[in-house]
Amino acid sequence: MLKTQITLLAILIVSLSANAWQWTRQSVATQPNPNSNDAQPLAPGNALQRNPAKADASAESATRKEATAHVNLASIMAMQDPMERMQALVEHIKSLPVDQIGEMLDELDDSKDAKTRFLTHLLLTRWGQEDPDAAFASLGNISAKRNGSQARAILEGLTAIDPSRAVAWLTSPENDARHQPWMGLGLARSLASEWSRQNPEAAIAWAASLEPGDLQTGAYLGIVENLMKSDPERAAAIAMDVETEARSEFLGSIAEDWARQAPEDAIEWAGTLEGHERQTAMSEAMAGWAQEAPESAAAYLDGLPADERNEHVGALARSWAEQEPGAAANWLGSQPEGDSKVEAMGHVMWNWTSQDPEAASAWLAEQPPGDSFDRGAAGLAKAATSAFEDAEAGVAWSSSIQNEELRTEMTRHTLQRWMRQDPQAAQAWAEANPVEGTTPSREGSK
Repeated sequence: MLKTQITLLAILIVSLSANAWQWTRQSVATQPNPNSNDAQPLAPGNALQRNPAKADASAESATRKEATAHVNLASIMAMQDPMERMQALVEHIKSLPVDQIGEMLDELDDSKDAKTRFLTHLLLTRWGQEDPDAAFASLGNISAKRNGSQARAILEGLTAIDPSRAVAWLTSPENDARHQPWMGLGLARSLASEWSRQNPEAAIAWAASLEPGDLQTGAYLGIVENLMKSDPERAAAIAMDVETEARSEFLGSIAEDWARQAPEDAIEWAGTLEGHERQTAMSEAMAGWAQEAPESAAAYLDGLPADERNEHVGALARSWAEQEPGAAANWLGSQPEGDSKVEAMGHVMWNWTSQDPEAASAWLAEQPPGDSFDRGAAGLAKAATSAFEDAEAGVAWSSSIQNEELRTEMTRHTLQRWMRQDPQAAQAWAEANPVEGTTPSREGSK
């Protein structure tokens, strides 16, 4: 049932994306050249002129109002066929008069599901293209927590047709949003990502012109993320200019994405880094490679010296376990004991137990005692308790852990779940197998 729902949602999103792409092409075709000198600067708090191409749109607006007068959101949402319903929503957004976008957003605000968020993004993107003044004004005082994603959608729409106006709005001294923690970085990231789709050279020049700080970091992040799809080598070179506290994680993300396309190149690039950045990038590259060709990634890693291999076996195994947990467990079990292996074993066993608990249990029972076994038992116990609601099996595996601290923690966790499912059996087990801090009272389990 869950797979059917996921499949249906994927089909709906693809349909929405296709329609949105077609609509954007039609909309952009009517806009002025983004690089034109006729663009009006956009600054918060100022009453700005509308886009010249939209200044005389009264006739078009009247036609749209007449076409949509008999349609409202409630009637569309009442349609029984989900495909027809989503198609009608997209068509309604395309034909909705600009001055009614705010009203429809208010109607959608009551629902927070994934489809509604997508439709909201489409509405705001269109609003940002056709009337950015009203769109930004509708947000009031922009904050990352309350309406940061909405501001980014508007900014992306404006950037697609007029990057210079988008830059003017973002960098205006009157724009308080860019000074908020993470807000300026997120807005600059969205702007640069959209701009670099059209003119990467202009976007890079703009990023380089900014002073070091959140705006510049966000701009480079947006450019790099977009270039990774077409020119990962250049994206990696640009990333070296990014100064951020999360630089190591950022370089690791590049290595992972690059490894999905060209693993050898990604590994070679990661090897040019130093210290913690090198270790993170190499591990993430192995994880990305494992998503596409886990056996090849494992063969490469097995050829490395033992001390270097041990740093990355966990990243590869965790990624492999998302697809083939049994194969990942067999390979991980063959690796020498080490911190990376120990940390990954719980994740691998959790995934395997969630898919095939009998096979996972049989395999783990044959493994030698040690830290890896303990982590594996903890992962198996968690999966048995949560995925299958078999707290009794979870307690049994938890009590097999040798590490006293981990055994106590896991036994307490699984025993509490068992008490909610079968208080008498759980109480009897706890009394027969006393473990410090794990003997529950009947009153506490109610």
